[in-house]
Amino acid sequence: MIAPADQPGAAWRALPPGTVLNAVIETLDLGALPRRELVDAVRAAQRQVAHLDALRARVVAELARRADPPGGPATAATVAAALSLETDEAEELVGLAVELVQSLPATVTALDEGRITAEKARIIATHTRRLAPSTRATVEAVALARAPELTEAQLRTWLHDAMSCGQGHCASS
Repeated sequence: MIAPADQPGAAWRALPPGTVLNAVIETLDLGALPRRELVDAVRAAQRQVAHLDALRARVVAELARRADPPGGPATAATVAAALSLETDEAEELVGLAVELVQSLPATVTALDEGRITAEKARIIATHTRRLAPSTRATVEAVALARAPELTEAQLRTWLHDAMSCGQGHCASS
């Protein structure tokens, strides 16, 4: 454990997700940290979780790409067995992973960098699914600029409102 006097300084708080940040988080003496530094540790741990969620999405998408046929039910069955998931849960995981990797690369990058959570990535995917690719990329970019500061409910509402406005259903100001 790293004692407070041995803390690696404030620099660890800004580390990107990955092995170095993980090593620092795992060696923190949580019982000895002041409350404000525990908040920093929570943020760092959340960035790590998001990073791993992005890695899982890339691995699952690659697994789906190698299936015959690509993305077919065999991938969901394999994932369900490997992760002890229900089939419908595995199908959703595979579908979202493929969608993120193939159609929302900036969202995967934001997830990998720990700027958004897996749930925010899912919300972005769900709300932009029916858009044309160029429009989807534009909405994705705006959503990703806002998403880190919004709660999941706020992001869902913002995207719902943005999609309604895009279809001419905006209320007059």
